[in-house]
Amino acid sequence: MQRRILYAGEMSGISNTRHRIAALRRLGHMVVEFDMTPYLTAGSRLARQARYRLQRGRSADRCNQDLRLAVEGARPDIVWADKAVLVRRETVAALRTAGRCVVHYNPDNPFGPRRDGCWGTFLTALPEYDVHIVPRPSNLEEYRRAGAREVRLMPFSYEPTVHFPPPAGWSDRDRPFTVSFIGAPYDDRGPFIDALRVRYGINVQVHSGAWPARWRSRLGPSHHPSTYGHGYRETIWKSRICLSFVTRSNVDTLARRTFEIAGCGGFLLAQRTGDHLLSFEEGREALFFDDVRDCADLIHRFMHDEQARSTIAAAGRRRAEMSGYGNDARLAAVLEGL
Repeated sequence: MQRRILYAGEMSGISNTRHRIAALRRLGHMVVEFDMTPYLTAGSRLARQARYRLQRGRSADRCNQDLRLAVEGARPDIVWADKAVLVRRETVAALRTAGRCVVHYNPDNPFGPRRDGCWGTFLTALPEYDVHIVPRPSNLEEYRRAGAREVRLMPFSYEPTVHFPPPAGWSDRDRPFTVSFIGAPYDDRGPFIDALRVRYGINVQVHSGAWPARWRSRLGPSHHPSTYGHGYRETIWKSRICLSFVTRSNVDTLARRTFEIAGCGGFLLAQRTGDHLLSFEEGREALFFDDVRDCADLIHRFMHDEQARSTIAAAGRRRAEMSGYGNDARLAAVLEGL
């Protein structure tokens, strides 16, 4: 059934919000966009930091006022809020009172040990939403205990218009990187990658501007700037082996990058979790590691075996497509019955 959806979220160039909007449109829904980026980024750096931590001030006030006006004008069936840290309880209540189904999707974890510091307003508003959509199983009961009316699970996914395999004939001649990791230095990723270099002679190419100066200095020429979109996909294509870690400080059991690597036809070497093992068959569709030594052994075993890597990567890509790990299938499933 086609719905009219007002989608409120951060729509900067590095956000995955537009991927979900594109998928909703491919599914036949009419989507009206409400970009929260200007409200989150207004003012000086200090003002932005204070707003993110406290969710107060004129910009936060305008966000709530303008969201109500946008919903009044668009008259949607569903209001979809994407990590809406500035949206207040009274705003959500007003939208529900007006007869809208108000949904919240949160890719992050307001109950995790990372303590991001931006969740005060959201946690107060949490009971007012009709449905919460979360990517990790641990959140299901946590949201319910916090007063959520309904919680649905939507695991991480890939975007098929962005994450697709390289052209035919792509080979190791086109792969200047032996091992790559694209992502932030959460948990113990810095010491892990450093141990691969120091103990096992493996220089992992790290692609992210989020790493602090001391790690960038230690990585030296193995550190590269952040990459998004076309560049992100090509970094996966140009890597013989792509690492994927779960964010334990978010209590994650899956990594979004896992599905994006598979979607791009990359050779996936991911941290072993029960949900990763359920998503891909070990040794046939992906490889998994438990610790640094295990990871190093697998890298040394496969880094020069192009045929084995190509076979496993192709099988992982097929599994991602056939099992519905793309945005379209994930969103269609979670919207059913709304």
